[in-house]
Amino acid sequence: MKKLLIYKLTAIAGLIGVGTIVIVSIVTAIPYTGTEGESYSPLNHFISELGQISVSGLASVFNIGLIIGGIFLALFMLGLGLYIKNIYAYAASSVGIVSGIACSLVGVFPMDNMSMHVKVAMIFFRGGLIAILLFTSIIVFDKQKKISRWMVIPCIITVLAFASFLYLPKILEPGVGVTLSIPAVRPAFWLNPSLEWLVFFTVLAWVLSISTMLAKRLSEK
Repeated sequence: MKKLLIYKLTAIAGLIGVGTIVIVSIVTAIPYTGTEGESYSPLNHFISELGQISVSGLASVFNIGLIIGGIFLALFMLGLGLYIKNIYAYAASSVGIVSGIACSLVGVFPMDNMSMHVKVAMIFFRGGLIAILLFTSIIVFDKQKKISRWMVIPCIITVLAFASFLYLPKILEPGVGVTLSIPAVRPAFWLNPSLEWLVFFTVLAWVLSISTMLAKRLSEK
């Protein structure tokens, strides 16, 4: 019974977290108008710009949704560690919880408070990379196969997305690297926000994949 409850709560937390963040992102992106009168585009706008109070008309909606979604993602990470139930999973889960809380704090400290915003955003990105990398190793070496080996595929894709966002700009632009500063002239395609959106989609797909797998196993019990 306890195991079934963990299945259920972890799956629900993951689905609510993903659903909340996706919904508020769409709702706030559609009516968005930037400082130059431009529409929102994932090709040259950071995700956080949706929550920039001084620019985005529905910034409060996005920020509240991010706070709620981040909390549920932290609960998902907690449940995943309890489900796998070994010391390595607990370590991965702990880092994942910190990353989920940092995701919420991005909504607490929007881009209008750039100093704190960058700090919590980087905790999310670095923590997410470490947590999912650890979970990938756990899935590969877990003899009990509590998580389907097929989940290694979205794991690897997500890890590569995180690594690309954190390190590729540093390689291509030495001395500049990852920056959330908006240039005077916004390019039609900008690598940094595009890679950030790649992280967004892959993380949510990873959470959704595992949540769906747990929900399916729950239905088979």
